Amino acid sequence: MELVSHQKDYDRAQVLSILEPSPHRITPACPYYSSCGGCTMLHVEGGFQRELRRQVLQDLFQREKIVIPAIDIVVAETLGYRCRMQLHDGGLLERGKGKAVIPITSCACATAEINSWLQQIPPEQRAQHHPGRIQIFGDRRVCGGQQVFWASTQKSQNSLQVTGKSRRKVQDKVRRRFSGTVASPATTCTVQLTPGNRSPKMISFDVRGFFQSNLAVLEQAITLLLEYVEEIKTATGKSTLAHALDIYSGAGTIAAFLADHFQMVTLVEHNRDALVFAQQNLMGKAHQSYGVSGEQWAREFAPALLKGNLPELAFVDPPRSGMEPAMRRFLAQSGIPRIAYLSCDPATQARDCATLEKAGYRVKRLFLLDFYPNTGHMEMMAFLEKQI
Repeated sequence: MELVSHQKDYDRAQVLSILEPSPHRITPACPYYSSCGGCTMLHVEGGFQRELRRQVLQDLFQREKIVIPAIDIVVAETLGYRCRMQLHDGGLLERGKGKAVIPITSCACATAEINSWLQQIPPEQRAQHHPGRIQIFGDRRVCGGQQVFWASTQKSQNSLQVTGKSRRKVQDKVRRRFSGTVASPATTCTVQLTPGNRSPKMISFDVRGFFQSNLAVLEQAITLLLEYVEEIKTATGKSTLAHALDIYSGAGTIAAFLADHFQMVTLVEHNRDALVFAQQNLMGKAHQSYGVSGEQWAREFAPALLKGNLPELAFVDPPRSGMEPAMRRFLAQSGIPRIAYLSCDPATQARDCATLEKAGYRVKRLFLLDFYPNTGHMEMMAFLEKQI
């Protein structure tokens, strides 16, 4: 092994030779694996990948001194699962810091629909007709006849401003707070999600914005959440619950399912454009929405919530950075009896759960959701309950 770079909090190395292969090492199911930057664990047997992720999750919660139950692992297919990809000039970027483009014609992790699209359009045509960065979404659950959607996320030339005596173009550094999805028929995708044996729902979103990349595991995660809601009904003796929060709600995927069980669902999402889709996805269901950040909502709007009847459930799905400090404080002090916390970063989730634990909450169940097999990414869902 040879060190190739030094960072502030880690070093990067490359393997020069394998003296004795691990029994968990397998032959990667992809000819691009040695150079493509998309996957990092395709050489590791799937079951051992999940065990490694389980250990990471357990260690991070133990570091925060949180006693957790046995971790339940939710898995679907380890190949052919990824319905959302990002291409650069028609290919994938090489591994490491290089900017070379790998002109792929297939991807072992991508869905059959995306692979069909890749095979129909050669890399040179993709680079010519779809230059820059584009988002692709394709899955058998896509409705309307077109199974693959793609859209450019290339920054507009309008973001380059001419300045100074040299009339040189420089990048506009202003952060567009509500950029992301813009309602457009050409980029609006609708999928049919069927969690468990429940009635399917049609969920629409813009392919240029965020949506989960593994719909099979997403359906399982929704099933687990709805089973938890049924447990709440049994515990409270209610056939319909009064109020649920969906914080960082995005296009309202979770809220659409919660709305079948709650008389009111409140959505909080800083991307107001995503809320356009949430309104569509919750059409006919009682809901209210706030197009502000979690920080602003917790400071300005949440206090009024504490003066009325508390929601029976808060569902949170923050970005990788986790909940903002104001949101952590609000939930910790709210007294909301149950919190379901979906996360894409185990470290920030453990940090946030530690705050909630100090306020009297306990992690009752913890799920490792294997959304991204063959990569270093992981998602988790924790159910926390306020101790009386």
